[in-house]
Amino acid sequence: MQLIQAARENISSLLEQCNVPYKIIPFDEDLYQDCVDDATRRGYLVDGDQSVLTFLREGVVYAATAGAHIPHRPTQIWIALYTSCAIYVDEAADLFPEVLPDVYLFNDRFICKETQGNGVLDAFADVMRRASDLYRPVAAPLIITATQNFVTANLLEYETRSMKISSAAERYPIFQRTLSGVAEAYAFMVFPWEIPLNDYIQAIPEMTLFIHNVNDVLSFYKEELVSETTNQVSTLAARANKSKLETFGELTETTIGLYKTVVKILQGSPEACEAFKRYTAGYVYFHTSITRYRFADLDL
Repeated sequence: MQLIQAARENISSLLEQCNVPYKIIPFDEDLYQDCVDDATRRGYLVDGDQSVLTFLREGVVYAATAGAHIPHRPTQIWIALYTSCAIYVDEAADLFPEVLPDVYLFNDRFICKETQGNGVLDAFADVMRRASDLYRPVAAPLIITATQNFVTANLLEYETRSMKISSAAERYPIFQRTLSGVAEAYAFMVFPWEIPLNDYIQAIPEMTLFIHNVNDVLSFYKEELVSETTNQVSTLAARANKSKLETFGELTETTIGLYKTVVKILQGSPEACEAFKRYTAGYVYFHTSITRYRFADLDL
């Protein structure tokens, strides 16, 4: 009961301070079909657990919510496919441990343009290479390098899952979370091609922290139900010798502060600022619109 109350209070505070009313967005069947058609044309739909269909519905929900403000359908489709592949990598250690040897080789094979030995990883590599078709020359390679770090960071979490966090390792939790959250890549995806890089580039560091912090605040309840120990709240709490609930509250306040800072940085560009605000609402709705985050328990 204490966990439910803490989750309800912190999430309600985050939504209120970011001006996002609680909402569930209906599933976008048209976007899903467009993604299936595109994936079929590109050869991504192999059999069994090696198909982008495994997490395509989640990818479509993300693109239809956090990417709803993007005026370019091919970019929305790309974001959905990218997200479906990223979730697959994120879940590999728990759901598909047999895939881990291929995940370890992903970046080497990507650089050498070799096949990945797995249908989803092959699709992920192809999706990454197409980033330059949809994003500006500086943004695209930064999306790719952030994605490569994300793949490696998932292996880092796997190898350090039982590691004790030193109280002296002040920056390690943020280092780990920044790498594993792929938030830098998603921060660049917020802005359509039409918005100049100079209008938003200074906000990317705070946006990166904001994106993975929002996810950690909105994910904390469902992760605590399964006693997860490698998330940011757990590592921050362990390092500071605090309770998880206290740390959860502090992280929520930090996240609200980051939102306000990003808005301030972007205020010189109404288009960039509006894109960020619409993304923030959509990113929340990504979490509220799929059952994995257990929001039905919280009566928000």
